[in-house]
Amino acid sequence: VTAISSGYAHHLALKGDKTVAAWGYNNGGQTNVPAGLSNVAAIAAGRYHSLALKTDGTVVGWGTNQLGQISIPPGLVGVIAIAAGRDHSLALTTNGTVVGWGEDNYGQSTVPPGLSNVTAIAAGWYHNLARTENGALVSWGSNGNQLLAVPSGVSSVSAMAAGMAHSLAVKTATE
Repeated sequence: VTAISSGYAHHLALKGDKTVAAWGYNNGGQTNVPAGLSNVAAIAAGRYHSLALKTDGTVVGWGTNQLGQISIPPGLVGVIAIAAGRDHSLALTTNGTVVGWGEDNYGQSTVPPGLSNVTAIAAGWYHNLARTENGALVSWGSNGNQLLAVPSGVSSVSAMAAGMAHSLAVKTATE
């Protein structure tokens, strides 16, 4: 196993042979890995949906699609990272832009205008994070628990994660 991702009550594992294993709660088909899915580079699990990024830069989705969370936007190619939120999905492309789709009740699928030079993404329940090439952290979506209020002094971010109602960031060590 080279990577794992957990959704609401299901789990995905990216195996060394670039195939995907899934287990857990399967009310929406989120553990029914599409037959023949191979050459997978990354995985992401949402509430009741699953995503796979293939080595050719395309995305495959399966599971519940009530809010369009697995309706991959037409022409989406050149993807280098994926993230799955509650009922929305994100893709980071080779040109540093982010594409969102699925539920958008809190603006979580609407990428902020002008967001560019992104190097990493994370999706929470109703919010998202993006790290730009200069280490800045950008957030959008629901702000019910101050999720979008990046604390002062948080810059030079090297890693981040988004949960149901919280966010985490790791700052690059300074000398």
